[in-house]
Amino acid sequence: MITKKALNKNLYRRDWVYTNSAREAWSKIIDTYKKLHPAGKILLPSYIGWSSNEGSGIFDSVHDSGLDYDFYELGMRLEINVEDLKQKVSENENPLVLLVHYFGFIDASYDQITNWLITNNVFFVEDAAHAWLTDLIGGRSGRKGSYSFYSLHKLLPLSTGGFMVTNNVKENEDTDKTNPFLELNYDLLSIYNIRRINYNYLCNLLRDVSGIEVIFENLEDGICPQTLPVIVHNYNRDKLYEEMNEMGFGLVSLYHTMIKCLHEHKSRASAELSKKIINLPIHQDVEENQMDRMVLELKKKLNA
Repeated sequence: MITKKALNKNLYRRDWVYTNSAREAWSKIIDTYKKLHPAGKILLPSYIGWSSNEGSGIFDSVHDSGLDYDFYELGMRLEINVEDLKQKVSENENPLVLLVHYFGFIDASYDQITNWLITNNVFFVEDAAHAWLTDLIGGRSGRKGSYSFYSLHKLLPLSTGGFMVTNNVKENEDTDKTNPFLELNYDLLSIYNIRRINYNYLCNLLRDVSGIEVIFENLEDGICPQTLPVIVHNYNRDKLYEEMNEMGFGLVSLYHTMIKCLHEHKSRASAELSKKIINLPIHQDVEENQMDRMVLELKKKLNA
């Protein structure tokens, strides 16, 4: 029988819980996991930042949970070492795997990794703090793990706000939650589009700047970048950050300091990339002439 309209309230449904931050959402997810596996272990990517003002958004929740943890390897372009991840999973019973979509991008092996985790019934979570438009508009992430979590202020002009998203809602599960995005008065599709336009425009400008290497050169369909991350060669990253910001160009130095647990880790991401990476702004307020001037100043400094 085919009904006149869709009636199954739980088909393709995702439950949304508003939180004060992505960190709070991540803590809620860990609490849920801990109830199921009180002796479990959390497997984290080997590229987690810390700052004196905010601590570590990813690691603090793990530390506070009291659960054991380990790190799987990432390379210089934040790519996951798939075999290392698989080995870490196989060495632990019922681990929680956290996949982080850095700067709005998904891993090149995202489908391979998530399909393997699903096939092996591994509990995994997608950190989409930077990538919730890659999820909501692009449809490229966020729906395969048991949970995803977002950070509103990473993409919108807001100071707080996050979401915990539950995928695969169980049949007949009784919840009274409403989708909070019904009250979010932003044109998300337009923001998604302008960020992609700005990213491609700035990438094209940077081709004439020696001493800078764009980490994600190709902006694939469905990806909404949070910033444009680059590797700085032959120039002090921290000095470049200070000089450019003094001139009014809002560069961001995300993940400039690794958590202590990663100081001796062999991962190239934590050992090398963290000392050279800097993020250029491509958000919806940025105009082409501003990017032109920013790149001109970068040329003066890096190509002198």
